[in-house]
Amino acid sequence: MKSIPLIAALTLAGALCGTQLAVAAQQTEAEPKGGALHPSELKVGEKAPADSDRESAAIDWKAKGLPEPEKESQWVQVKDKYVRVQITNNRIMEIVPVKK
Repeated sequence: MKSIPLIAALTLAGALCGTQLAVAAQQTEAEPKGGALHPSELKVGEKAPADSDRESAAIDWKAKGLPEPEKESQWVQVKDKYVRVQITNNRIMEIVPVKK
């Protein structure tokens, strides 16, 4: 009769493991596209690539012929685009192609 508690414990452990796998799968699917992994898919309103909100990432907008950034935003360059990023939440506000 000792096998019944053992079977119950193993069943419970298996159910908990299955739940963890399902949660991990949902979290993977919920990750947004764009940002640092796919910089070619930049879109207004989405998160900018990592570190775009840092002061050291800002470019000289005057020298590039860009409009003055609004308060709490800055211009950064991501590959072949200038991106105006909101510093407080790292969201893309505007995208301008680099003039060649």
